[in-house]
Amino acid sequence: MPVWPWLVGGAVVFVLILCLGGVGLFVALRESGPDSRPAPPRAASAEPMPRVTPGPDEGTRLPDPPRVMGSDATVSGRGSRTVDVDLEPDAVYVATITHDGASNFMVEGLGDGGRPLSLIVNAIGDYSGDRTVGLSERETPVAFRVRAQGTWKIVLRDLSKAPAFRGEASGRKPAVFIVPEGTRLPPRLTATHSGRDNFVVRGYGDDDGIGLFVNEIGRYRGTTSLPPDTSVIEVEAQGGWTLEATT
Repeated sequence: MPVWPWLVGGAVVFVLILCLGGVGLFVALRESGPDSRPAPPRAASAEPMPRVTPGPDEGTRLPDPPRVMGSDATVSGRGSRTVDVDLEPDAVYVATITHDGASNFMVEGLGDGGRPLSLIVNAIGDYSGDRTVGLSERETPVAFRVRAQGTWKIVLRDLSKAPAFRGEASGRKPAVFIVPEGTRLPPRLTATHSGRDNFVVRGYGDDDGIGLFVNEIGRYRGTTSLPPDTSVIEVEAQGGWTLEATT
């Protein structure tokens, strides 16, 4: 059998291998050339970030809820009694309290279950004056316990109905005043008292914090600081007194 057909066939196969190898090398070099860059990764879809509202512990102070306005209420009687009263739980009142008798007269505010809240009045004999209810106690009473031998009456009105203090006030009995919003008072308070009994002047700030301006017995004249956020002034006295805001 002649050998040349095998030689010709092998040569053809060798040429085909060279051609295919060259094409592969050309493609590889082209893909790795300077103009060939890998495709950038596909960006993820941009979704809006959720909004996070900071809570009270993260620097945001929630505003205080508005104070409830209370409706007028009246309770009256004779002698010692405990009387229930239907007041708005979050309201603050000014109580006009009167007593006609010669013995000891006491009015105490009570909470749920007869729990004592505050001693509102403690006097002897006839009494007439205004006192705050639900302000210093930080809680509105649900009942009053009255100790007396004469007749008595308690008229409760919303604190907003108290007279305004605009720098000067005077009287001869306990009184409650509100400082109108936006009023700029001088930084000091001069107080006088000509009676023989206890003389007390309290102030309440925007957050209902209590400041004791004066606590004396008998005749008095003095000056104390008046905080700029004072919103309510309460006077306890059974003699002539004056208040004046001064520089």
